[in-house]
Amino acid sequence: MISRLALSGVLLLLIAACGPVERTGPGRAEPAPAPSRSQTTVSVQGSQILVNGTPSTLFGFRVASAAMRDDWTDELISQLDTWRDHGVNSFVVWLQGSSGGYSPVFTRDGEIDRGTSEITSIVGFGHDERHTANGSTSGTQVVERTRRIVAAADARGMVAIVGLFYRSAAEDDSTETLTAAARTAAAALAGYSNVIFDVYNEPDDSNSIESGHSLREYLRAVKDAAPGRPVGTGTVETDESADIADMDDVDVVMQDAGSNADEAIDAFDTLQDHTDKPIINVESFGGSGQGFLDDDTRSVPAPPGYSVDFPGWRRVFGAWRDEDYASATDGAIAGKDSYRRLIDHVARDPGKQIHLMVHAAGWFQGASRVGTADHLGAPGTPDRWNNTFQVGPGTADGTPGNPGIGWILERIGANRG
Repeated sequence: MISRLALSGVLLLLIAACGPVERTGPGRAEPAPAPSRSQTTVSVQGSQILVNGTPSTLFGFRVASAAMRDDWTDELISQLDTWRDHGVNSFVVWLQGSSGGYSPVFTRDGEIDRGTSEITSIVGFGHDERHTANGSTSGTQVVERTRRIVAAADARGMVAIVGLFYRSAAEDDSTETLTAAARTAAAALAGYSNVIFDVYNEPDDSNSIESGHSLREYLRAVKDAAPGRPVGTGTVETDESADIADMDDVDVVMQDAGSNADEAIDAFDTLQDHTDKPIINVESFGGSGQGFLDDDTRSVPAPPGYSVDFPGWRRVFGAWRDEDYASATDGAIAGKDSYRRLIDHVARDPGKQIHLMVHAAGWFQGASRVGTADHLGAPGTPDRWNNTFQVGPGTADGTPGNPGIGWILERIGANRG
């Protein structure tokens, strides 16, 4: 497997390096036009999502910050074949990133920002939260990486859910700015028919740029710029997602309610009773989808480079207990049993109305789960951690000795086949 993945990654990098990029000046790359045809088409018909005309259940991962840096994009693309082999047919990436790494991307005029900005990670998440630099990028580079990711998915028959606005990166903007930016982003990806757009991450109606009025503006801007592409949004509160489902311009409800299996399944059931539109949980268990295990004895063994020592405890990334449990700071964490139950529930929906993007924040957004900026570093470096998209070492069964997401892939694959 290692040699096959390595060869696949090399080939993908060569393809990406030779892909279409237009140069407008020394050292400045503009995104090339999106293709006029894609190999994969996603659409909505009634309560179902169709992939190449066939009703399909979407299973995937939340990889929100993957387009922020070249190494993250390269690593994600290198894993797509393995994911697809296990039944993963989709993923969700956010154009402005996430707590694992975010950047503004757009100017005040709603255009793609050509200037370089800091990539910010929220380190000490749930303990002593701080915002710190984790590289730099331009909006132009983010859009080009997003296109690479979407194109790689398209070639494999996979669906890319592209989120547009993230509160950390957009909180200082206006509705007018974000409406223009939504139109810009949708136009940049309009040539890809394997894209579903999610216009805002966890909108809060009490904020003007996240209100129902503003969401309608973003939805319409996407539809104007990318006709025929499914679009939607949703939030952590089931009743608010139900209200969003009633919006005429919402094709797909994007929600992430529930911190454990009972709550997440109940949210699905409630929304299915309310709407006939497709429903995607785009962040299983929200902030409780942590994907790490804290050990207050600092004695749990893990492979070098898969743990970080905090004062008083050790955090092992990519490890779970079976039952739901708590972090060292008493935050709720969904255990393996909750993940398994939610995956099984979605797979068994006879009408194929519900869909799931699995969230493992300590893995895919791991930069936000380290203690301090000094703990940021390439995975595999002792007492350092960052975002990773690999399956994991050994059996990757989610134990401290074999951390990773192999057990999640196996569960999805078992339900697929």
